[in-house]
Amino acid sequence: MKNAMVQLGLVVIGISSVHAVKLLQTSTIHARISPATAAEKVWAIHGKDSLRMMSDADGQYYFITLKPGYWELRVDAKKPYKDIIVKSVDVRPGTEKDMGEFTLMQ
Repeated sequence: MKNAMVQLGLVVIGISSVHAVKLLQTSTIHARISPATAAEKVWAIHGKDSLRMMSDADGQYYFITLKPGYWELRVDAKKPYKDIIVKSVDVRPGTEKDMGEFTLMQ
């Protein structure tokens, strides 16, 4: 019984370590949209993966735990503003990519 508990403990530690390494390899994209009230939705797209976020009252948005690789960012704007598409955003493992400010034009 003691041996089984030790083995179970080692399995739990091993699984936790694998998940911790994966979290260290994930990344974040951050940006600000101006004017803040002009954005409907913001998308991050990578192959078949897509994430959608609403920007906050200040126009800030964060995409966290992204896989490394090239992502496309899309800002769906409210009328009369125009959408923005940014292709090939290079996201490196374990980094935060600050995209700065996107100004939506009419």
